[in-house]
Amino acid sequence: MNAIGFKVPFFRGKSLYIEEWSDRNFYKAVHFHEEYQLTYIFKGEGTLVVGSKSYGFKPGDSYLFGKNLPHVFRNENNEALTEEEARAHYISVFFNADSLNSMLNGVPETGPIVELIKKADLGLKLDRLQSPKLLRSMSRLKSKNGFERLLELLYILEDIAVNGKNECLANENCKTINHDEYGIRKLNEIFKFMENNHSNRITLEDIATRFNMNPSSFCRFFKSRTQKTFSQFLIELRVAKACELMRSGAHNASETCFTTGFTNLSNFHRQFKSVIGMTPTQYRDSVATF
Repeated sequence: MNAIGFKVPFFRGKSLYIEEWSDRNFYKAVHFHEEYQLTYIFKGEGTLVVGSKSYGFKPGDSYLFGKNLPHVFRNENNEALTEEEARAHYISVFFNADSLNSMLNGVPETGPIVELIKKADLGLKLDRLQSPKLLRSMSRLKSKNGFERLLELLYILEDIAVNGKNECLANENCKTINHDEYGIRKLNEIFKFMENNHSNRITLEDIATRFNMNPSSFCRFFKSRTQKTFSQFLIELRVAKACELMRSGAHNASETCFTTGFTNLSNFHRQFKSVIGMTPTQYRDSVATF
């Protein structure tokens, strides 16, 4: 089996990333990524491929996938259903287990979490009886920031480790899969360039040329490995940087706008609200310390 390397859009200084996906289909390519992935299925059913094995999945199922574990959710056979009936809707939390392990190793109380992370290397289907509680916890996680978000993740992982019967999904043979080293290396270079130059003007033509592609090829490469367009990712990167600046209290909205690469205030406010769900001023007020 060949799988493509997928790049989770982590930004510098973050150890976890939360994504909620709602569309006609799940991401279609068999893929792997460096981060661990905790997923809860709201809507959609079909076949889950993990390594060389296949399983059915349905709403209410939840999973924990390990580092570089090839997997894909497939729900292609849904032409007879309405768009709403067939919709793929899930929430996923991606986290860097290497960072967690370096923090948790040697702490006896965290033993169950460390063991869970080891078991997740081959993928786990989580106890369905625990799904409602998991969903509530993942919803709380979305509302947290900084260290509180990390603590909430640890509570979730501990609860999974000690309060459920989890099913192992793959086998050791999946580790021999052909990993897309070229794709991952190029994506890392693209991400690094964009992080270092987000405050400057970056056009599609410029970045495609820099990485020896034409614009169409670059768009296909980037979208297939991130589920995001180049422009969408650049906007989210700039908004994430704006949030960092406002949390530090060092910049107001106008200063943040131009420091992070936006060229006018109205576009900055519109894009910020689209990504974060509130205006820059509302966000700064929500994270202000007194």
